[in-house]
Amino acid sequence: MSPILDAPDESAWFGAVSNLAEKWGFNQVFVAILLRPGSRFEDAFIRSTYAASWRRIYDDRKLSSIDPVVSHCSTRSAPLAWSQELFDNAPAPQQAMFEEARSHGLRVGVTLPIHGSKQEWGGLSFVTDRTPTDDFWRDVNTALPDLMLLRDLVIDTSQRHLKAHAQPLIPQLTPRERECLAWTAQGKSTWEISHILNCSEAVVNFHVKNIRTKFGVNSRRAAAVIATQLGLIDPS
Repeated sequence: MSPILDAPDESAWFGAVSNLAEKWGFNQVFVAILLRPGSRFEDAFIRSTYAASWRRIYDDRKLSSIDPVVSHCSTRSAPLAWSQELFDNAPAPQQAMFEEARSHGLRVGVTLPIHGSKQEWGGLSFVTDRTPTDDFWRDVNTALPDLMLLRDLVIDTSQRHLKAHAQPLIPQLTPRERECLAWTAQGKSTWEISHILNCSEAVVNFHVKNIRTKFGVNSRRAAAVIATQLGLIDPS
């Protein structure tokens, strides 16, 4: 594991992760980390050895919205082993997605969800185009403790790379969320904002909850300060 710990830059870091995965029988690896709940998948920190053609298809068609692996990682912590069986009874769009992925060498894999201490989340996938025989799954079970240790190491060592990635990331706000933030920055209460916007306090609280999630903070005041600094709202 020392090559990951001692990697001088991001390229060497991801290369070390890929090399370890290959030693354990996986010829492709994929790391995706979203910096906060509510972030768009398009804004994720992604490093991958997947075929560039598949990455373009996946991104252009926004397949993350139907990918059961992404859904699993967003709500679960346990590893997910996936192959044809996972998609046999899935809706047609998911079956079609897997068939196309398989044509790009993504036949079977193990994905370990990532949930960091700073609200970041995502997944680390180890993938191969091997036929998933009984021997293959025995090998996976044997390697699983090492894979989970590698996942934890990736979470810890990715922080400096995530900081560089986070610089241009700006939360995507709806027009109503911007209005709620702007009035919050002017010191208005939930009751006052609801009257200004002609809606219920519950609606205001709903928007405020989404705002806090997108900014990764615990208070609306903190979100308003950050939004002002980013130029997302004009508090005057």
